[in-house]
Amino acid sequence: MEFQSICDFSQELDTSLLDRAVLSFFTGSGPERQAAQTALTQFQEHPESWTRVPEILQKSSYPQTKYIGLQILEKVISTRWKSLPDGQRQGMRNFLITVTIEIASDEVTARKEKIYLNKLNLAMVQVLKQEWPHNWPTFISELVESSSTSLPLCENNMVLLRLLSEEIFDFSADQLTQAKAKELKLQLSSELSMVFKLCLEVLKEASRVSLLRATLETLGKFLSWIPLGYIFETELLQLFVERFLESAEYRNLTLKCAAEIASLPQSDVSMYDAKLKIFFMSVMTTLNKLIPPSTDIASAYANASDAGQEMVVALALFLANFFSKHLPIMEGDADREALINAHFYLIKISQVDEREVFKICLEYWLILLVGLYDEVSMIPIGTDLSRLKLRKDIYREVLSNLRLVAVGKMVKPEEVLVVENEEGEVVREYLQETDTIVLYKSMRELMVYLTHLDVVDVETILTQKMAAQIDGSEWSWGNLNTLCWAIGSISGAMDEDTEKRFLVLVIRELLGLVERKCGKDNKAIIAANIMYIVGQYPRFLKAHWRFLKTVVNKLFEFMHETHEGVQDMACDTYMKITTSCGRQFVVRQSDEKEPFVDEILRMINRITVDLSPQQVHTFYEATGVIIAEALNRAQQERLIISLMELPNGAWDTLMMQASQSPTNSANTPPLLHNQESVKLLSNVIKTNISACSSIGGEAYTSQIARIFTDMLGLYKTISGMISEVIAKEGVLIAKTPQIRQLRALKKDILKLMQTYINSVVQIEVVNENFIPPLLDAVLGDYQRNIAAARDAEVLNLMSDVIRCLGSLITPQVPPILSAVLEPTLEMITQDLTEYPDHRLYFFHLLRMIILNCFPALLSIPPEGFKLVMNSIIWAMKHSAKDLGDTGLHMCFDILEAFSSSSPEVAEVAHAFYSQYFLVIVQEIFYVMTDSEHKSGFSLQATVLSRMFKIVNESGMPVEVLDPTTNVTTGTSTSNMTSEFFQHYCVKLLSSAFPHVHSSHIQVLVAGMNNNYNDITQFKVGLKDFLVQMKEFSAES
Repeated sequence: MEFQSICDFSQELDTSLLDRAVLSFFTGSGPERQAAQTALTQFQEHPESWTRVPEILQKSSYPQTKYIGLQILEKVISTRWKSLPDGQRQGMRNFLITVTIEIASDEVTARKEKIYLNKLNLAMVQVLKQEWPHNWPTFISELVESSSTSLPLCENNMVLLRLLSEEIFDFSADQLTQAKAKELKLQLSSELSMVFKLCLEVLKEASRVSLLRATLETLGKFLSWIPLGYIFETELLQLFVERFLESAEYRNLTLKCAAEIASLPQSDVSMYDAKLKIFFMSVMTTLNKLIPPSTDIASAYANASDAGQEMVVALALFLANFFSKHLPIMEGDADREALINAHFYLIKISQVDEREVFKICLEYWLILLVGLYDEVSMIPIGTDLSRLKLRKDIYREVLSNLRLVAVGKMVKPEEVLVVENEEGEVVREYLQETDTIVLYKSMRELMVYLTHLDVVDVETILTQKMAAQIDGSEWSWGNLNTLCWAIGSISGAMDEDTEKRFLVLVIRELLGLVERKCGKDNKAIIAANIMYIVGQYPRFLKAHWRFLKTVVNKLFEFMHETHEGVQDMACDTYMKITTSCGRQFVVRQSDEKEPFVDEILRMINRITVDLSPQQVHTFYEATGVIIAEALNRAQQERLIISLMELPNGAWDTLMMQASQSPTNSANTPPLLHNQESVKLLSNVIKTNISACSSIGGEAYTSQIARIFTDMLGLYKTISGMISEVIAKEGVLIAKTPQIRQLRALKKDILKLMQTYINSVVQIEVVNENFIPPLLDAVLGDYQRNIAAARDAEVLNLMSDVIRCLGSLITPQVPPILSAVLEPTLEMITQDLTEYPDHRLYFFHLLRMIILNCFPALLSIPPEGFKLVMNSIIWAMKHSAKDLGDTGLHMCFDILEAFSSSSPEVAEVAHAFYSQYFLVIVQEIFYVMTDSEHKSGFSLQATVLSRMFKIVNESGMPVEVLDPTTNVTTGTSTSNMTSEFFQHYCVKLLSSAFPHVHSSHIQVLVAGMNNNYNDITQFKVGLKDFLVQMKEFSAES
């Protein structure tokens, strides 16, 4: 189509055609849009496209076309600038200056083309990074001088200075070499006086709002790094307060500048403490006028404009930064009123219903409380605190208000997600590091410190809050929840007697509330909170057996309550209580005929009859926690028999049914064609998993042995069924409910064995009795099955078997690899996204073998070892971070293993180095210089430094890496090996990056060779190279 002619660089550019192509790309559709995209891509990628930029910027009438032109320009500046002749560089620079000044000097044009102007500024900053100061030493003086010619131009110059500061001080890590970044920082600092004088002059004399705002924004970026004299020995602070803070147009920017000043470290500004204090007092005096102390900031924030809300955030940052760094200078008696006044502003801001605002305040409150608590904790026990002048007394009223805020803002302790797993089963997942849970942990810490500092006040506040729930004045589900979460958060922070009195009162009040409130929903919410609180206070429960038993029996009652969430909460609380108080259940308490666990086990069927399968599993796990606390092995085994009586009875019945003669053409037990029977089998296995996970160890061996043979037989039968059905019906049959259910049962069996093996200490017993038949059943099935029927959990189980059994399993590693290596590689190398679990578990298995059974790798055939190495390299190159990191870990581990001093390894190490060492270094450089693997830089550098260490310190002969080398007898080859390796790396990088000058590459490789024992310096050289490789050198 006609658009292709824009890519003909032998003719003049038709800018109107280019505009039409861009317009078609952004607004067109179908073939026309596709043709425009193709032509534009070719145009942008053409090495001469940058020469068209001046014409595009001057003649194009469509803004998007100009943006494309600037993109091309930015790319050539950042990648090919050094390779351009001086004349072209100068011409491009002058052109950018001319266009920028032309647009920026005209107020109407600058406002109309604001986005375009901003992109011009960004391009100019890219030029500055290349040219300033060596080729453009007068840039700062020219910029300052030009600022006096036009107010709009001066405003744009401020923007340029801000962008330059951000580029040098904030974003330089990945874009500039260490030396260049340092040079630019020093240059900007050395010419700062001119820039600061300009800024100060603007702040004093100018009246143009947009210019003053741009200047304040620029100063905000400067304040974190400029010498302190510019801040404290000039009129700057006075101008901030007297001219800008009260004005709505500049208030937020001024507060942001104040927050930057407040965040300066105390050690740096200590000589200016007096001036900093005056500045703080002046700011607060103005703020008292703008926001009177009686203002309800939370309500004002909710109804405020964006600017009003931004002001609250800026004020929070200013106060939190100032007090976090400089609190001591405000704690004198003379400043007490101002100190408390400012803290009450923070209290009011903490009440704002915006989580991010609260987090700013919370961070400071924790800093304050840690300091106050540390002071109190240093006082010798028995000292009369009333005679001491403590810092916490200064903040007594503030802390009391903070307690009220914290109770009202308390967040949910844990988050449970109900999801459907791959097998179609509904399961509960506990979310580990959500924002809410992280916030809860910080708030719990806050509540604990607040309690330690004044137990009486905390108790009073919580009691009053509870009374407000009882009398209905503050009753709501949300208020009750936050109150109870707060009560639960301070477990252990009171002394035992206070905790007892307080907890009894709370529970009594809540039980009374249950009686008074009508409606199942209300009663369920209160009951859930009672269960939560009692589960949080194990010390009290341990000390009061009668209360503990009453609570547990109440939980058993709740397990029959069908109201949504109550049964889950009852089971979870039972688990929490058994985890912290398990020993109380297995010891016969006074006035009891037997340990409580015996009574529970007798009633187990009655207790769990109304629970869902998942809740039953939680119950068994919790009861297993009790059994793990048994006084001796005999008691433990007796209790396990009682616990597993019901599941074992069901298992025996099912196995009896399975042993009946098949009545179908597939020659498989009818039991496995009945979905209810399969579900029951799965539940029995899951119950065993739950019990084993909490009891664990040798005690569970007899229970595993009881079902082991039948379980493996079941596994083999199901495997055969699945393979046969998939072979006959096709891969899609694997998605049907029946096959998914059977595969889920197989995975449950694997999970049970994994759980058991992970918990056993006497691994010899496992190795002798369970491993041979387990490997026989599992590995043969995995190897024979078609890809769609292979379970990734097999690989996960093998990883744990190898990790737990270590050298004992070494003889079995070759057959394990023989069964899983090729079949798995066939699955995961066809597509980067298919079989993600197989891929992850497979690489983890290889790593476990390297770490625990390395000698086994030396005994496998060369072709098998080559597959292992290919797998490691393939993992390193995978774009998924976890897989790439695993590959790098494996690479490091195998290099470590071969560099060990054991004789059996030393014999084969040279053969390994000869075949794979240079391949590995090539692949490491490949992933390191690929932007997709940027996150793995630290590990990549670690592997490379280890390789340089091996070359320099292992005594590796040069002919191992270079068979063509002729070495005379008696000659030391260690230096020759190092020289060859360095030469190889230089040659490798030079061929991969011919545009980078060879001197840069030689400096990099020499630095790596000299710094392999200093990983920090080693990384510095590599980071510089990663910047240099993006640019074309003039000399290359």
